[in-house]
Amino acid sequence: MTRRHVVTATTLLALAVGTLSACARPLPDAAPAAEVRHEPSGSVRHVVLVTIDGLLPDSYLDPDAHGLRVPTLRRFVREGGHGDGTRSVFPSLTYPAHTSIATGVTPQKHGIVSNRAFDPLDKNAEAWYWYAEDIKAPPLWELARRRGLRTALINWPVSVGAQVDWLVPEYWRSREPEDLKLVRALSTPGLLESVQHDVPDLFARFTPPEDSASVDVASHIIRGDRPHLLLLHIWQVDHAQHHDGLWSPAAAAAVENADSQIARLIQTVEQAGIGAQTAFVIASDHGFANTSRQVHPGALLREAGLITLDAKGKPSAYRVGVSTGGGTAYLYAREGEDASTEASARALFASRVGKPGSGIGRLFEREEIQSRGGDPRAFLALEAEAGVYFGAGLATFETPPPYRATHGYDPARPDMSTSLLWLAPGVRPGARHGTQLVDIAPTIAKWLELDLQQTDGRALE
Repeated sequence: MTRRHVVTATTLLALAVGTLSACARPLPDAAPAAEVRHEPSGSVRHVVLVTIDGLLPDSYLDPDAHGLRVPTLRRFVREGGHGDGTRSVFPSLTYPAHTSIATGVTPQKHGIVSNRAFDPLDKNAEAWYWYAEDIKAPPLWELARRRGLRTALINWPVSVGAQVDWLVPEYWRSREPEDLKLVRALSTPGLLESVQHDVPDLFARFTPPEDSASVDVASHIIRGDRPHLLLLHIWQVDHAQHHDGLWSPAAAAAVENADSQIARLIQTVEQAGIGAQTAFVIASDHGFANTSRQVHPGALLREAGLITLDAKGKPSAYRVGVSTGGGTAYLYAREGEDASTEASARALFASRVGKPGSGIGRLFEREEIQSRGGDPRAFLALEAEAGVYFGAGLATFETPPPYRATHGYDPARPDMSTSLLWLAPGVRPGARHGTQLVDIAPTIAKWLELDLQQTDGRALE
């Protein structure tokens, strides 16, 4: 996922000043969870899960090769468990991956199959899967709340309307400062204002939220409420890699900044007196690949008469719709279309697979999509060839690429491997092989004694 921002000198200065005030303003009144009915009985009683969007495993497996100053990630490798290349989900996109992290099942089961909701006639203003009600499998926060445990979500994907004690959802419409009003309206009443009382420049760093601003909110909640489960998403690494490429100076600065934010959270937890009972999990959602071309599968569907545009260039009708996500694209037949329509679209792309410069690298049939945990409604998925990614345009097949790197490809590709580290009481240090993002939810559920009945993963400890 990407948004408009860079790590600025002002931001780093604000980090140096710090916001760990011993006299923080109390959290606002909120509708609290039921009295804790089942305090976890093991050595782990609190879990802080942080996703660093797009963090590559080499950031901690081989930081010296990239000149990275990441003392916190090095500590996790030295003292905790870590994956040596963790498998994402199909497709390797932010919103499907985060929902698999939170539920322990694949997109096929939890229903968040892409970043954007399928919108073949372009009527939904480029809406993403923002709403928690769309999740079809119970997420960790719901299971925790059933047990009466205190929960918090900060800028977590697919969280608008989530039933938690403390909520700041990830949501935007205009990508302008007006969005701050929208986020405040959707957040726990008074929460952001309470944080802003202690961190006066918070709102200046919140449209969209810089990593430091999100950590300000998380730290405030930890100091004031000591939640049993806190999920936090920070994204500036992803943005820098999209726009400047892998291991660029901007990407390295974002990784180092993320490392410092994790250090702040650890310090806050220790100051809150719960350090010895807290497990930290650091994960990313997808890998990254450098790219140099952008092509638009929808333009080929239009040329074949399977998508119709009006006089303004907007889609007015379709027989086959397309939903693109970086390295992959799903194809959907309109309801009522017969098998010949699917066959026409399939032939259109099959004829281009493997041809140099075609942009189409591979096709996944319905059975293959489902075996990978992808969207069962799609009859075909496309994967872009190396160095290419898919755009959502319908008029022209190839346009100049706005990104230098992206993701969304088959998670079996080595460059789509994700990061996973955890530091918890009693954890055995060292690398773990064969880890997956769907392992995170069952691991946390085991620590907090949550009733996670269905999972495609396994508890790591």
